Amino acid sequence: MVTSVDILDRLQRQPEAAASADRQPRREVELRGFAVLPDGTTFGIAVLNLSYDGCKVASELSLLPGLNLKVSILGLAGALDAVVRWSKDGKAGLKFGGDEPAERAQKPRKEERLQLSAAASLRRGGRDSYKTQLFDLTGVGCKIEFIERPKAGELLWVKFAGLEPLEATVRWVDGFTGGLEFVRPIHPAVFDLLLVRLRA
Repeated sequence: MVTSVDILDRLQRQPEAAASADRQPRREVELRGFAVLPDGTTFGIAVLNLSYDGCKVASELSLLPGLNLKVSILGLAGALDAVVRWSKDGKAGLKFGGDEPAERAQKPRKEERLQLSAAASLRRGGRDSYKTQLFDLTGVGCKIEFIERPKAGELLWVKFAGLEPLEATVRWVDGFTGGLEFVRPIHPAVFDLLLVRLRA
């Protein structure tokens, strides 16, 4: 059975697919799943590439552009709302939608975020942890990649090598990335050591 950890490992190993100027880079994958039409019809799909905002699928049914459906990928929790953007020769491009991010209030950050690319582990309540990617970090929060997309306000646990898991609140979600605020800020001295480890 494909797990969320398997999916992330596979995504990290696969080369990025070429992306157009108006979409996120997509990674080639080989995942199974199913889709549900508005009338309740369920059919199998094969996910061929995947990004934060959409995917390319091979479908048992012919899908017309503009069609709304729900997509579930094996190994991922829950279903994603999607709309068909194009269809040709048994394949279709889907754009994820339905959970559009709410406008975030533009208020000053507590600390300036440091851009970096590093590994971390993430866990939702009652679920196994999985490896993920960190995009920026401060002593009070971070921007991180989700495999199992949470809701704003949900409590998660993020773990860095050598540290105990940090409890964090989801502040915003945009596709499969989001912002976390640590319940207890990282001590400045510990934060400096953590940065050295993550950048090594």
